[in-house]
Amino acid sequence: MPPSQKTERRRIGLLGGSFNPPHQGHREISLAALERLGLDAVWWLVTPGNPLKDPKIYADYEDRLRLARIVANHPDIVVSDFERRRGLTYTAETLDALQAINPNAAFVWLMGADGLDNFHQWKEWRHIAETVPMAVFNRPGHTDEALASEAAKELAAFRIDPDNAMLLSETEPPVWVFFPDTENPLSSTAIRSRKISHSLTIDRDDELIAPCGALAFFLDLNPDLGDFRADVIEGLSKLQKSISPKYFYDETGSKLFDQITELEEYYPTRTEKAVFLENAEAITAAIGSRAAIFEYGSGSSEKIEWLVKGLEEPAAYVAMDISRDHLLENASAIAEVLPIPVAAVCADFHSPIELPKDLLPSADHWLGYFPGSTIGNMTRDAAKDFLTRAADTLGAGAQFLVGFDLVKDKAVLEAAYNDARGVTAAFNMNLLRRIKAELGARLDPDDFEHYAFYNEDEDRIEMHLRALRPTVIELDGHEFSFDEGETLHTENSHKFTLEKFEALVNQTPWRLEKSWADEKGWFAACLLGNR
Repeated sequence: MPPSQKTERRRIGLLGGSFNPPHQGHREISLAALERLGLDAVWWLVTPGNPLKDPKIYADYEDRLRLARIVANHPDIVVSDFERRRGLTYTAETLDALQAINPNAAFVWLMGADGLDNFHQWKEWRHIAETVPMAVFNRPGHTDEALASEAAKELAAFRIDPDNAMLLSETEPPVWVFFPDTENPLSSTAIRSRKISHSLTIDRDDELIAPCGALAFFLDLNPDLGDFRADVIEGLSKLQKSISPKYFYDETGSKLFDQITELEEYYPTRTEKAVFLENAEAITAAIGSRAAIFEYGSGSSEKIEWLVKGLEEPAAYVAMDISRDHLLENASAIAEVLPIPVAAVCADFHSPIELPKDLLPSADHWLGYFPGSTIGNMTRDAAKDFLTRAADTLGAGAQFLVGFDLVKDKAVLEAAYNDARGVTAAFNMNLLRRIKAELGARLDPDDFEHYAFYNEDEDRIEMHLRALRPTVIELDGHEFSFDEGETLHTENSHKFTLEKFEALVNQTPWRLEKSWADEKGWFAACLLGNR
């Protein structure tokens, strides 16, 4: 049994079962497997039904799935409805399907000693043993029966010592290990009879490329969400104090931004919508047929539905966002609406992204979609780098549909960021409240005011928090003094002319193919082509 020559493969433990209900025994096996086998993750494969058990005993599948995520409560334990999504019943079929879509993963099958006891009754059990390494964890009352079982006897020559367990995932099967010192007595059967309750914790969904709910797949690239405390200290230490606008979007900030988009003064959202809808036929005709859409920043179903419905034979839609919860909620909702496969990628668009291959229907080309004028929040260099990375992600022959705000009358611009109701001010000021509440900083938000203005030299709206009087922010032993009128810079929103946007694009692999704007010339959409 020589170790495989394959290297740098993700080591994934697979724990299958009905989880009827899930319990701490499942979790303890998973934690032991992560530590003793050197795994990167453990996937819980919640089966709709076990052919060896009476279907009447099962709780509702969604309840089992939800409780499994509650009990797992660990970033490296993934709860998947893979078998339901694929209509799979038997472990042998599940393993074949998982290996087909994850060729670079090193899977290990995990089970309790009671599973080994009846393993010989599983369909194609020999195929399972020859497909993946197996790790068996002891359970009181099952040791003797498990090790004396038909399967254990037949596979005896392939059993390795627990001291060599770290080699298991990279050893060619058949190979298995038995851990005699894991003896959690809990079982789903016992829990069903005793009706043990579960304490509720945060429900977390955290998969690799296993299908997720209504989605064709969910790829989590674990983007760096930043260190709020470190970034605040660094930003306040600068000559021009500043903080990244990504920290606007806690729960309160996200709700305030939703309100901003509906304000009378805030024209970008409704004007962009009009540009896309009024030119929908021309835009979709220029894109052509069999396009797979990749949206940078997951939006609402309304925002993407017009594009999918207008395209000729669209192949698929993939939503991308840095916020896992926001992404899963939006993409799952969109999947219920669109007539094409929908998938999701959790990533930061400031980092390289490689799309999974062979998990979606083939497309003639990729279409990047970047609405909302988010490109205007980047510096010119950052926007150039973003467009260059997008060209690599989407590939040769791809297109990119980008929305952006145009230069216009200064009064219109400044009114959009200084609304009469003060919603934008509250959105900006919420950043100070986050710093105080979450980081324990000593500061008085009343010492600051919202300040937004149009910088004509830079063609951008700048948002700041301006000190009304001399004041100090204290954080972790640091004191950051503000003179009266001194500002904390929180966001830029660059405005373009079509000529300046094309000049930016020409510094990247893209070239401008088509452009559309509203009658007032306030907002534009451009279709780019990757050379």
